[in-house]
Amino acid sequence: MTDVAIVGGSEETRLLLRGLVRLHHHRVVFEGPNPASLGELPAEPSTLVVLVDADLEAAEWSAAIAGALRESPSRRGVLIAPSRSARIEQRAKELGFASVLRRPFAVHELVEVLTTPPEATPPRVPDSSERTT
Repeated sequence: MTDVAIVGGSEETRLLLRGLVRLHHHRVVFEGPNPASLGELPAEPSTLVVLVDADLEAAEWSAAIAGALRESPSRRGVLIAPSRSARIEQRAKELGFASVLRRPFAVHELVEVLTTPPEATPPRVPDSSERTT
């Protein structure tokens, strides 16, 4: 069983995600509608998958996401994106997301990102403020 936080998106989207997560025997431990709610993510449990439905072009989302994902190495961020885009993928990696789930997605794709062990996720690419060269 995986502990999951759902942040962003519409109320209907969060309801659908919550239902799918629970249907597949995972636990929703937190829900929030906006970037400010990322600051309220639980410190426990030891591993948390954070599903984020957000616009990475919005500065308030980018700053909040980067802080929330870097705050705890046990948090594994998954961005729910509207389409395939190399720019979105790169931006997501820069912010610390472990993976990107693109709409429309099959339920089995959601289940896979929830059950992928943290060590199987690709390493995070440092953002420009962290680069030393």
